[in-house]
Amino acid sequence: MPDSDPDPRPSAATLPAAGFLLLALLLLGGWWYARTQQAGALEEALQPWADTSLPEPGAQVDTALASLGAQVFRQKCTACHALTAEDQVGPNLTGVTRRRTAAWLQSMILAPDSMTRDDPDAQALKAHYGVQMMVPGGIDTLQTRAVLEFLRRVDAGAPD
Repeated sequence: MPDSDPDPRPSAATLPAAGFLLLALLLLGGWWYARTQQAGALEEALQPWADTSLPEPGAQVDTALASLGAQVFRQKCTACHALTAEDQVGPNLTGVTRRRTAAWLQSMILAPDSMTRDDPDAQALKAHYGVQMMVPGGIDTLQTRAVLEFLRRVDAGAPD
């Protein structure tokens, strides 16, 4: 007697795995949607500072922009950087706005490849940490400006 075609219905053993996969996809989709909504809200909140130039040395910290910068920092920078005494993948950023100019920091964040090619300090950082700086998902000029303001607030002694 010839073999019959297998039953096309899922077996009892595959149902829990399929259910788990469906649940995982639903959770991931919900997380992705929430992250997209958060990013959109943050971008909208940053718009009043769209034409803001880099701060002059000694300028007062814009606390509202710094608060938004704290959010950007948590989203885009904490995978590699901390504000503690210890280094992580990249350097500890405590005091960085006292050691570097705002223009240098902006260039390092927005164009790390150019900086490590052309700037001796950036080259030394890359050699020390053994990695090229990068921002997962990218970062724009306005987000960078907000992060710089956040780092200035931290370096001024305000809570992060």
